Amino acid sequence: MTPEPEHGPAESADAREARQAIEDHLGHTGTQEELSRWRNSGRIDDRIAEAVAGAAWDAVQDATPPPPSPQAGPAEKTEQSPERAERHRRAVAVARGLRELGYHLDETLLPGPDMAAG
Repeated sequence: MTPEPEHGPAESADAREARQAIEDHLGHTGTQEELSRWRNSGRIDDRIAEAVAGAAWDAVQDATPPPPSPQAGPAEKTEQSPERAERHRRAVAVARGLRELGYHLDETLLPGPDMAAG
């Protein structure tokens, strides 16, 4: 684990989004020990950071409609739903924020150009 940078008003929106995602994730799936360590030190291990980023990308997948049936013929190109767009924005912010906070993420969890989801 790496030392945590100070956080406050100068912290980026991505880092704040990552901190909120960590809090949410540990509140739902973390052990009491992990949650206590997070609240006391502001640090988690890289395994949990990857789980947080993965959960953010899973939320994008959950908001993505299934592809149309090949029997349906050519589909019209449609805009993504506002819900999916917001979840995608959040997943990108969480991944960037976790990196900014010093966590190592598998490159499949990092946003890239044209990345649909994790």
